[in-house]
Amino acid sequence: MTSLRSRVGGAVFALLLVLGPPALAQSAGLSLADALAALPASPGWQKADLDYKSAADALGAARAAAGLEVSAGGSVNRTDTLSGTGRSGTSAKLSVTASATVLPWAPVDAGIANAELALQQAALARAGARDGLVLTLEQQYFAARLASTAADVARSASDQAQAKLTAARAQHAQGQLSDAGLAQSEAAAASATAALAQAQANLDLARQALFGTLGKPVSTASLTTAPPQEAGPAGAVGQLVTSAVDQRDDVKVAQLKVTQAERSLAASKAQRWIPSASLDVGVSGNDATGAQAGLGVSAGLDFQKGVLSGSASYPVAPAGGAVSTQLSIGASLSIPLDAPSSSAAVTSGQTAVKSAQAALAATRRAAELDIRQRYAGWQGAQATLAADEAFEAAAKQSLDTAQARLAAGLATTIDVGDARLAYQQTQRTVASDENNLYLALLQLRNALGELEAPPGGQP
Repeated sequence: MTSLRSRVGGAVFALLLVLGPPALAQSAGLSLADALAALPASPGWQKADLDYKSAADALGAARAAAGLEVSAGGSVNRTDTLSGTGRSGTSAKLSVTASATVLPWAPVDAGIANAELALQQAALARAGARDGLVLTLEQQYFAARLASTAADVARSASDQAQAKLTAARAQHAQGQLSDAGLAQSEAAAASATAALAQAQANLDLARQALFGTLGKPVSTASLTTAPPQEAGPAGAVGQLVTSAVDQRDDVKVAQLKVTQAERSLAASKAQRWIPSASLDVGVSGNDATGAQAGLGVSAGLDFQKGVLSGSASYPVAPAGGAVSTQLSIGASLSIPLDAPSSSAAVTSGQTAVKSAQAALAATRRAAELDIRQRYAGWQGAQATLAADEAFEAAAKQSLDTAQARLAAGLATTIDVGDARLAYQQTQRTVASDENNLYLALLQLRNALGELEAPPGGQP
């Protein structure tokens, strides 16, 4: 399906690479394509990118924790005999230690798996935030455009009220209009002036919202893009629900949470029965006092944590005396028989899985209802537009009739002004209906998971 963003997004982004960001404050006007192309530089878009980058950094840190870690160090020992016979001396050695996660059930591997799922959730959250910004921007763009039309209509209504007041004052001066009639005309003119001030304030607020979303200074540039009237999705609402529910970001996030809960449960079950065991082997050259006098090498495996470590050391100031090579081997084993904390973790994990599954089911039901509501709103907007277009045609006919009557001397300019104002009001209503229809379709596509954000920002 071809949407507005899929038609213009790629072309606009390619043009931006050559021309740079659009100048939003140019008097030539601001098109919807320009506004969408500027959206990746907005604060909301950048925040979504940073949230995703934070999750990516967390995954990088989790992977680094499972990788090879190497450290170097040194030590100095001084031995002095305080009584009896003995030997005093100083020894120093340098050492290198390395460790890495090697067994698949290691806790750090579970941390990596969780971080990977968190990154997928962050990607979906970023896509949802971008789509939400597109939806918000287009709503604000057309709201500001409609507010401008409303201000124009209010200005025409104020001018018409002032023209009627001028005529009423002339009639009152000639004794053809009562004081009460003049007061009514003055009240109508004051009301129209107040309505114009309110319409202008609404326009200012609508522009503030639009350019605030873009993170740009407020511009007086005209908004040049009319709401496009695009074809809606094909198929009955039931078919749309069936095909689109699993494509929605909120449903995908709920599915990832189920996966995350299931993996956490599996890890808890595995940890429940994994014994605490270790194996250590070392070879070193020592003197008669037991001080290291030659190369020493050791290795150890922590079975429960899945970490293999090793170290090597060499004395740079060895103690004197004969040197003998010694081998040391040590092992330990602890099998969990009754571990209430581990059993509680398993029970908690089982509950978390059931909760995530229930949340997924609830999210799917909410998504189905949302699609049906958006579909009904789109159909209602179509019907409203068709009805108001009929009223617009009738108002245009009334204006033509008034102008013809004026030409024949059967009507006044006030009559024509009233007919013109009524026609402008129906035009504004139709313009509002067109906005509502386009936005209803946009919201429906967003509910179907088909809304496409413009290119830009972090990949």
